[in-house]
Amino acid sequence: MLAKLLKYDFKSMFKLFLPLWGLLLAVSVVNRLISGSPLANANGDVLGIFGSLMSMLYVLLIVAVMVVTTIIIIVRFYQGLLKDEGYLMFTIPVRPWQLITSKLVSASVVSILSSAVAVLSVFLLLIHPDLSYVAQAIWSVLCQEVPNFPMLLALGGLSLFVGLICSVTQVYAAMSLGHLASKHRVGFSVLAFILLNMAWSGVGLVIGLFGYPDLTNSLLAVQNSSTVVSVNWSVLADVMMWSILWGIVLDLVRIVVHFFLTNYILSRRLNLE
Repeated sequence: MLAKLLKYDFKSMFKLFLPLWGLLLAVSVVNRLISGSPLANANGDVLGIFGSLMSMLYVLLIVAVMVVTTIIIIVRFYQGLLKDEGYLMFTIPVRPWQLITSKLVSASVVSILSSAVAVLSVFLLLIHPDLSYVAQAIWSVLCQEVPNFPMLLALGGLSLFVGLICSVTQVYAAMSLGHLASKHRVGFSVLAFILLNMAWSGVGLVIGLFGYPDLTNSLLAVQNSSTVVSVNWSVLADVMMWSILWGIVLDLVRIVVHFFLTNYILSRRLNLE
């Protein structure tokens, strides 16, 4: 049944986002073609005016993709499980955790794809024959200067992925908590989100104070007793790695807490009136 729920959610999401993603990439390609034209910088030229309009459209589409993604994630959970549509969803033979999982997976995948499409659109704008050589040179320098740079990059990507899921589950938990109120549920949802943020920030601060190395002594090193301060890349890489790992662990704990809190409310305290 979870597979059917996922199919339904993905179908509904892609129906909206596929045209939006396609339009963003198409506008990005058009902007790249215009920027490569010898007439692109012609003053008062029709192509120049068209290029300016396409650049504005590209920026608006980038913003639209990010904003629409966030709004749709919120609206689909709220309308699908906490409003009128919830009457139908909770009558089908599925458990609440399956409904939450379906919304979470589809929201996370769409968010990742939206970010990937945005990055791809930027790449299409900047693509150049020498780009690969520049990228290789930068990669070589970073690998030489920063110990375990590929590992740090991989952990950073994993941290972004886990952080994304954590953010979505926190929104779900906040909306579920706000749903417990008899009135002004949207307002209480916003308040719940802020309180959750403050609580987790406090936890992160405590972990930072007692779990991280001493950043002051780790990040900077004075060489040859001079007044010039240089970065100790080896220690910095170690600090960054442990900080990212701590962050991933904390986000995983937050995901579990948010998920179980949401599931408990939808299972035991659901009130669609």
